[in-house]
Amino acid sequence: MLIRFLADYGEAKKDDIRNTKTDEDAQSLIDEKIAEKYIVTESTEPTKQELDIEQMRKDIEKEVKEQLKTEVKMPAQPKENKSPWPTFGHFAQAVRTGQTDEKLLNYCKSTGMAIAINADGGFLIPLEFSTGLLTAMAQAGVLAPKCRNFPINNNLALPFVNITTQATSWTGGVRIYKPAEGVAKTGSLPQFAKAELHLHKMTAVVYSTDELLSDSPIALETFLNTMVSTEFALTKDEDIVWGSGAGECLGLMNSPCLIPVQKETDQVADTIVTPNVLKMFSRLYTPSTSRAVWLIAQDAMPQIAQLSITVGTGGAPVFIADLKNPLGQTLLGRPIIWSPHCQTVGTTGDIVLADFSQYVTVTKAGKEMDTATSIHLKFLEDETAFRFVIRFDGQPWWTSAITPKHGSSTVSPFISLASRD
Repeated sequence: MLIRFLADYGEAKKDDIRNTKTDEDAQSLIDEKIAEKYIVTESTEPTKQELDIEQMRKDIEKEVKEQLKTEVKMPAQPKENKSPWPTFGHFAQAVRTGQTDEKLLNYCKSTGMAIAINADGGFLIPLEFSTGLLTAMAQAGVLAPKCRNFPINNNLALPFVNITTQATSWTGGVRIYKPAEGVAKTGSLPQFAKAELHLHKMTAVVYSTDELLSDSPIALETFLNTMVSTEFALTKDEDIVWGSGAGECLGLMNSPCLIPVQKETDQVADTIVTPNVLKMFSRLYTPSTSRAVWLIAQDAMPQIAQLSITVGTGGAPVFIADLKNPLGQTLLGRPIIWSPHCQTVGTTGDIVLADFSQYVTVTKAGKEMDTATSIHLKFLEDETAFRFVIRFDGQPWWTSAITPKHGSSTVSPFISLASRD
């Protein structure tokens, strides 16, 4: 606020016109009768002092704007839902230029320690592109999407009924009694256990040369999406089948509930015969028969395609191929997945029958993938680093195979064919 001093006050002299820092300061001086509000009218010619004040205001405004250009702070989250870059490749090109890209400054959070200094760190990859990678991962994955997934924030202790036999209870603890008239009812108690699942870290760091970054954003988009999403998806599927349970999933092949079906007497090495698959199917938990799929090594296809059941003087195939639909191939009526996670013919794990609805996975709730990029990790090699982190774990929802009420052969949702070497 402009004020005119009515008396000498500090450095100000009577009739001096000054611009106070705040309106509160001005009002205080006015209340104390030290100054009065100065109003400039159209007919009033500005004095030299007024012109000096206005010039000072402009100089200060200019200086503030210059400071904001070089020391703008990055927001922790994007300002808007839609990214200003049309593709991931265009964003990567912006990263290569450092913080000279205005969109980069205003949109992304810096992962470095300081502000507006390229050498201090990289940028978080926008949420839209992280989500796109997750979508591509889900499309590339085959087994993980079939599992029962729980998004969690911390580790999960998942309760389940600990059933090993159906001799006295179909469900593992609850028993049905048939008391006579007037006889007290008998109670029963289910036997519970807990599955401990932890959010284990899986990481990938991909380097891209400056030439690729500068030449083709579309090619870079395809490269990063394909490489990262496929690698994560296949690694998750591999862990679901073969994970050791130490710092990673407990794979079904290492699970105590897996049932290995032994080879036939005098069976030739490295072969698959019809009794193998029939006995595997006979050991499958009955409610899983409508959900189970076959995982089979691709080099077993010639043998699988020739499997049949002898009926009188003829026979019937157990393998059905829909030539119009490559995904329509079935074995004993259940779909076949020709899986890269299966071992070669004759080795344990070359053919597996599994109900993946009985396999539990956990992922990080709200932020399944952490993504960031930096131009400095490989600065001397002229390469930009893209870092991707996901949190994932899984294990079968069974601690063991179960013995059915009527019968002695155990059943399970996960069956494999033992070695035939």
